[in-house]
Amino acid sequence: MGVAVVVIVTALGFFAFISGDDGGEPSDNPSKVPSVSSSAAARNLAKRVALTPKDWGSTFVRNSPYENTGQYWTFVDQDCKITSESLTDALDGLQRNVKESDDTVLSDSSLITYKRADSAESFVARQREPLRRCPKQGIAGSNAQYENIHEVKVPDLKGFDDLVAAEGHATVDSDGQKTDDYYTLLTASKGQFVLQASVTRNGSETQEANRDDAVNALSLMLSRLESG
Repeated sequence: MGVAVVVIVTALGFFAFISGDDGGEPSDNPSKVPSVSSSAAARNLAKRVALTPKDWGSTFVRNSPYENTGQYWTFVDQDCKITSESLTDALDGLQRNVKESDDTVLSDSSLITYKRADSAESFVARQREPLRRCPKQGIAGSNAQYENIHEVKVPDLKGFDDLVAAEGHATVDSDGQKTDDYYTLLTASKGQFVLQASVTRNGSETQEANRDDAVNALSLMLSRLESG
């Protein structure tokens, strides 16, 4: 059974789901990351850091759209609806969307470059807040519904300034049809950068695989960021 295109890859383009309290540990010996001061440099860096299909596995291909770029991301509003907003103090953002060739897995990876590290930290903090009041969410202007959104711990994922990890269940797709897709989303900050990785599969028994794939993806992105 294929994965319904409802989780993460939405009509809003960019995503930024919610997450819980810190699921990782800050690095005791922070490694160096590049300093970026222009949108052009931020875009060039993102194209090196964001993952391509082959980074996810030999059977992955580009999803459509493959790349989302710009200054907009999605956030959860006071009514527990996912809406699109402009990024404040950001130089640029890039998201790449891929999938298994048989549509059984949807994955994406993102890099947002802010002008200052405190703005990246604020982004991560903003992902935590809705979890305390919105375990159920919908997408503004869509029938899509998500339930049981909660924090998970990923203690083996280190090297970030801050990290939140969320998992949830998509129960209704954008057309109002029932679905049974589960996702893991990791959001982390490192200096002036925000890194995200998300994996979605059908069925609750897939969550461990989702988590492993998302952890591996974020780790690879961090290594590329640190290498400049």
